[in-house]
Amino acid sequence: MNKRFWPLLMFSFIILSGCLLKGQADPNFSREKYDSWYEKEQYELALGDVNERLEAYPEDPSLHNEKGYALQYIGQHEEALESLNEAIELNDQLDAAYNNKAFSLNELGEYEQAIVAAQKAIDISDKEPEQFINMGNAHFSLERYEKAIEYYDEALAIDDRTPFALYGKGVSLYFLFEDEEALPYLETFIEGSPENTDGLWYLVYINESLGEYRDTITYLNRIIELDEEQRLNALDYKGFMLTYAGDFEDAEDIYNAIIEEYPNEAIGYYGKGVALVQQGEIDQGLEELAKSIDLENAFKDTAYTDPLLSTIYDDETFIQLTDY
Repeated sequence: MNKRFWPLLMFSFIILSGCLLKGQADPNFSREKYDSWYEKEQYELALGDVNERLEAYPEDPSLHNEKGYALQYIGQHEEALESLNEAIELNDQLDAAYNNKAFSLNELGEYEQAIVAAQKAIDISDKEPEQFINMGNAHFSLERYEKAIEYYDEALAIDDRTPFALYGKGVSLYFLFEDEEALPYLETFIEGSPENTDGLWYLVYINESLGEYRDTITYLNRIIELDEEQRLNALDYKGFMLTYAGDFEDAEDIYNAIIEEYPNEAIGYYGKGVALVQQGEIDQGLEELAKSIDLENAFKDTAYTDPLLSTIYDDETFIQLTDY
């Protein structure tokens, strides 16, 4: 199976402190209060509060940076850039503003500009991993995977458990087809972020690529539990992996469960048909394949080119089903 592309998960980084001149700074700003709002996803509260504070302290660059950060949380990256640029105009040594600017530029697909902003953040302070991760993400998005790894390595040199440096390096190695090297980075990432479904999917694909089909099952089970929207896809993939592992009866059970839960989805009947053919139950397998084709005509082409059905390519009923 061809490798699938899942967008590199970006990470909203911590606000870094900057130096202010006396009289510019809001003396009552509470970092703890804002972090609490973010943790509770009360982004509008944070945005409303910072706007009020800016009325009293319009030349506080950290407040403009905070506003940009809050806007990032609600996905308003163009508006965030306006606030971050204001912060930079007031204090061109505020590395947090450049770092957050790089993040928004990455989100907007302006990767070359993101590289410029991330480099400025690194030039000001190279002691935090976040700057290097933003730089790595920009190079990753430009498919410069080896260059991206250089920056993820810089982040890991600062903190070898930095989650999104582990993730970025693992995914970059995956796209360089260095699956064995990628595996430990993503495994370590998932240890700290067990509910990250993007990371779980990459572990599925890597183990599949390595021929470790049974090792995919643990990760697929987690996806099934965590993400209702991906449940059907993950169940199908689980059946597919069990089939490739030679566990045909277990695969049949999975597809029976899919048929029961999703009776109008062709994939359940198709997967069951393949599992039955693999067990030598040709007639019953062909019946299930026919049901899948009735529901979705595209499965004619899928069946015709499926190597798991190669033993019945010359079967008359199969030829009639696929119109070849």
